[in-house]
Amino acid sequence: MANPLADLNTERVRVLLSNDRVQAELQALKAREPETIRTQIELTEIPSPTFHEGARAASFAERLSAAGVQDVHLDDQGNVLGWIGPKVPGLLLTAHLDTVFDQDTDVSVHQDEQGIYHGAGIVDDDRGLAAVLAVAPSLVAVQDLLTHGILIGANVREEGKGDLGGSRYLLEHEAEHFRNFITVDGSAPERIVTIGPACASFIVTFSGPGGHAYGNFGRPSAVHAAARATVAITDLEVPGDPKTIWNVGAIRGGVTETSIAYSAQIEVDLRSNEQSVLDDLVVRFRAAVDAAVAEENRLRDTSAGEITATMVQTCTIPGGTLPSESGLGAAAEAALRAVGVEAALGGAATTDANIPLSLGVPALCLGGGGHGQNEHSTEELFDPTDSHLGPQGIFLTALAQDGED
Repeated sequence: MANPLADLNTERVRVLLSNDRVQAELQALKAREPETIRTQIELTEIPSPTFHEGARAASFAERLSAAGVQDVHLDDQGNVLGWIGPKVPGLLLTAHLDTVFDQDTDVSVHQDEQGIYHGAGIVDDDRGLAAVLAVAPSLVAVQDLLTHGILIGANVREEGKGDLGGSRYLLEHEAEHFRNFITVDGSAPERIVTIGPACASFIVTFSGPGGHAYGNFGRPSAVHAAARATVAITDLEVPGDPKTIWNVGAIRGGVTETSIAYSAQIEVDLRSNEQSVLDDLVVRFRAAVDAAVAEENRLRDTSAGEITATMVQTCTIPGGTLPSESGLGAAAEAALRAVGVEAALGGAATTDANIPLSLGVPALCLGGGGHGQNEHSTEELFDPTDSHLGPQGIFLTALAQDGED
């Protein structure tokens, strides 16, 4: 479906590009890109596991204040927030502070001979954080052009068991201050994420009597039950459209090869672009686990005890989709096209935008510029080729969406 606001936003961007000050800031963003990459590296080298983002938040807040943003502060959850422009509800522009890595992970960054940067978290989401900081002084410089304000900052608890807690808090406590929501996550500027898959994650713990592998041979094993459940989950059929996935991301337990395992765990992630399809998958997942436990007990001697399974849901993220006729989407497409990026709506990923989308608040996710690979691994890398296009597109999108109601 064609977006009826596309032409309006194209014209709005054309008017913005005719403004000498806007043009000057677009050039400044390109000139500042080496500084932006230095900021990206410095933030990457501050460990920031989910629930332990304080040191990185403090550094981000200091940099945001230095950019001229007003009223910079940390809220009760540790989110960093500041204000640009008139105190009229407008845009919330954010990126997330946390990473999937623990406190002891080596987060040092190095550049190879091809100019590629390597470091755990260098893209997800330190590129997003650096891009937000890059556009901040440019938005401050032209804030008199804004008719609505921009709440700008960085949020906690996006990854994994953080359950999008930072953005949930923002929607609960700051919603009166914005009507559009943009999160900057990752790198590729040509991908505009407007579909937020719903997500349900679980830890399943299997428990049983245990025993000696030889002396108590025949008793049910928690590891065997976990293995049966893993196979059963990966045999579940899921549709390709809407995209729906399962993943057993971790399996652990037991004592040693000479022990019948009395405990084991699996961690499971389920997602779908449609909530109803995810709900059905969750039902089938639970049934698969129950059947695996029943089968392990049926085949073994349970006189000393049976295998039981308990499930803890660690993540419950609602889904949502930005309507194709959205003015925010049209503004992003027009802005990115204007800086030379052929971007398209319709990217799908679970990001902080899920929460506003699930509540009917226009929201999307933009890339911070450049291109990354191997996110969520210690082999993460960042290619800075034309990376200035990310901040330029974000800056122009923030200005273009200002006219949306």
